[in-house]
Amino acid sequence: MNHRILTFGIIILFLCFFGSFTGVPNIFDNQENFSCSFGGVLADSSIVPEITGLSMTVPDHVQAGTYLRIVDILRNQGLHASGPFSIGYVLEDPLGVFKERMLGTVTIQNLVRGGQKKINTTFPVPPDIRAGNYMMTRLINPEESLSEDSRKYLSGGKKELKILDYSEGLTGYTDDLIYSGDAGTLLIRSTITNTAGQDPIETKISYYLSQSGLISDDLISLGESDNLIVPVDEQIRVDSTLSLPEDIPDGEYFLISAFLPLEMVSDDSSLYWVSEEPISLSVTIPTQVTSVPDVVPLSSSIEPDIMTVKTDYPDVMYIGESSKITDSITNIGSSTAGIVRVEYLLSSDDDGSDARHLDWWTLHNLKGGETRTGQVTVGIPGGTHTGIYYLTKKITVTSSPPEKNTANNFWTGNRPVRIEYNPSARIPDLTHVTTKFPCAQPGDTVEITDTITNIGNACADHTQVAYYLSPYASFDPSTARYLGVWEISRLCVGEQKTNTITVSVPADLSNGEYYWFSVIDPCTFMPYCGDEMPELDKSNNINIGRLYIGPCVFCGC
Repeated sequence: MNHRILTFGIIILFLCFFGSFTGVPNIFDNQENFSCSFGGVLADSSIVPEITGLSMTVPDHVQAGTYLRIVDILRNQGLHASGPFSIGYVLEDPLGVFKERMLGTVTIQNLVRGGQKKINTTFPVPPDIRAGNYMMTRLINPEESLSEDSRKYLSGGKKELKILDYSEGLTGYTDDLIYSGDAGTLLIRSTITNTAGQDPIETKISYYLSQSGLISDDLISLGESDNLIVPVDEQIRVDSTLSLPEDIPDGEYFLISAFLPLEMVSDDSSLYWVSEEPISLSVTIPTQVTSVPDVVPLSSSIEPDIMTVKTDYPDVMYIGESSKITDSITNIGSSTAGIVRVEYLLSSDDDGSDARHLDWWTLHNLKGGETRTGQVTVGIPGGTHTGIYYLTKKITVTSSPPEKNTANNFWTGNRPVRIEYNPSARIPDLTHVTTKFPCAQPGDTVEITDTITNIGNACADHTQVAYYLSPYASFDPSTARYLGVWEISRLCVGEQKTNTITVSVPADLSNGEYYWFSVIDPCTFMPYCGDEMPELDKSNNINIGRLYIGPCVFCGC
């Protein structure tokens, strides 16, 4: 028996030794190739999975400096599962004039025999790529393609793609930044405009922090927005809530937003922009609150005692739409609370005053020491003004015995919530394009020329643009003098209207500095005026100009 085992072992070693020469035929036809080692039998790492492309869809053309969407369907035609592999998407010039460019790779962990995989992804198109006609090809495991001869192209056809010159028609700027130190988040609101005059553009925004505001210095990457489609000659708004790194040093940082990853962007490119002012960051990530915190002792009283444990709510809520709130309520008393009603309100003040009812959550028979968690849907009423608010709760208990300690029945969130209209809602948004304020002296009759446009999603009817003069830089109708009004019967999406109005400067003005105001929909700022016009954004409704009365050599007007 031992003699037979020894003989078989010698035969195996003989086959392994001679199998390393190319002249020996492969005796494992239609099977995986194997190599021998004294440590065991190993799968040959040179095996290329038999992957083929069934279809690849790309647009006819794409503009440099934007994103290219590729929809590709792959199939494993081999006899075995593929294991991990990657597909590289390459732009090649069939005439050999332009340099080829690797757009990116997609990694697939495994495809079983006969398995198919649909890839739907986007890759940034470098802004410096030469305009022209290219072929989109696929390489399998491109990191292993060390030379032209070793390239492993994926079967399944190529696609023609025309690259258009980079155009500066895509522009963006940041409207607002809301920093929440407790949550360690940054809410960023941006506006993107496509004036390239060709096609809708697909893009996304990459966000970075920089203490110097320079893209050449050390950058802190915050993440990306979702993929965006910007129609021709239109604007869209983008809201992104990003988590800040817990180890970010405290200090002031500029926000850098870019349409492409910054490693692809030059210093003088219009594909990125920097926030006007730095924002002061000091991140303190709070510890997670358990469902029943140990620090809350049970009451020794026989009555129920209801309080809030934890409330999670979104950073942005939309007017006329519903939002989800996840809430935890506990009874730290000793007896059951029969009916517990939690009223949700919205307050414009962080002390919870001036609160407006949103909705209710009703619980029955909340036992002593019990905590319940639920998800409540609340709606933001129509007619709510856009702005910063605070979520407020008021708890009432109907029970026998009744609740005596009601001091912990009120709660106001320490993190503000922004109330606004959904950017996709059919609502207008009027804003100034230009306003030309005149120089003047007391008693003069002068002209103000104003151009207004609608960047919203619906036409605006019966709009007023009112004009005022005030000694204060902040508009307040109680301290400003009314000069006149421009009535606009209808202004539709993308439309502009220009008007020149004649106003009289009050004759009793003394020497000093004054401020012109052009105010779209003045009822927004006057509670006694009447119904205001709904708009996606009210922050762009006022234009301001200076007026100097008296001698001032360098003041201008």
